[in-house]
Amino acid sequence: MKISRAYPDIYAAAALGRIVTVTLNPVFDRSLVVPGFEKGGTFAVSDSSIVAAGKGVNVSRALKSCAVFSVATGLLPAGGKNAYLTRLDREGIANDFVHTGGNIRTNITILDHGCPGETHLREKGPRLPASALNRLGAKLSSITGAGSTVVFSGSLPAGLSSFSYASLVATVQEKGCRAFLDASGEPLQKALFSRPFFVAPNIDEVYDALGYRPDRNSDLARAIGELHGFGVRYVMITRGKEGIVLSDGRNTVCAKVEVENPVNAVGSGDAALAGSIIGLLGGLDLETTAGLACAFGAANTLSSGAGMLLQSDIGKLSSEVELFPL
Repeated sequence: MKISRAYPDIYAAAALGRIVTVTLNPVFDRSLVVPGFEKGGTFAVSDSSIVAAGKGVNVSRALKSCAVFSVATGLLPAGGKNAYLTRLDREGIANDFVHTGGNIRTNITILDHGCPGETHLREKGPRLPASALNRLGAKLSSITGAGSTVVFSGSLPAGLSSFSYASLVATVQEKGCRAFLDASGEPLQKALFSRPFFVAPNIDEVYDALGYRPDRNSDLARAIGELHGFGVRYVMITRGKEGIVLSDGRNTVCAKVEVENPVNAVGSGDAALAGSIIGLLGGLDLETTAGLACAFGAANTLSSGAGMLLQSDIGKLSSEVELFPL
């Protein structure tokens, strides 16, 4: 698949639309490179980094890597907010969060570049009152309009109802927005009844929503059909090293690319979602959108931070993407 020459036009077309990403449970993502790491020892950290993250923010970062700008919003706890917003401002990621109580959580990823696999440590965020969601709904009403693309991604803070995404998706789509959803568990199950424009579950999240893992092609086809049956226009299932599957309800395409020496898997699903947004807003057909989404997700594995993509990696990988029917 060779579309790299058309990238400037695709990116420019995508940039014309207003894109808002929503992160309800922001996080500081800290990555530590620890040679020889194993349980129970004391080790030297050879490299470390920390970024203001959360799945919606990661999508904004991936979009910005291709000069497609968005506004990052959501619920931002007071504890650590200045450091969080300073990092976003330095990156040039526009933001307009609703501020809440509590402290921003921190996730830690431990990497040993000499060994495969990663170790993840995940903190819980603060418990928030239901009124926080009402305030976010008002914020979304003020910063979106008909034709906006609104991306809902990630986990819910403690205290919020599992109907939260269902309510938010319904609210923005009643205004004529297109809702993209990447969620899991009960919040995903319930949000499907609000008929989001686009859903992007991974294999485990399909299990959350439908009660079975689509490990075989026949199961994938069944799952895609069931998700479309809720009224979802586009379904993208991410499958890690096996790439993605993208469907518009009429046609389904699989996309896969091999990556040499990956360094980071965190945020690859968010990057793939950003690639699909650019493809659809840029007017690409289903196959080319699938290839671009796959290339974005793969390019993310070559960087040390979630959503920190290089256009050169995207261009190279997109030329190597394999496309095939389900």
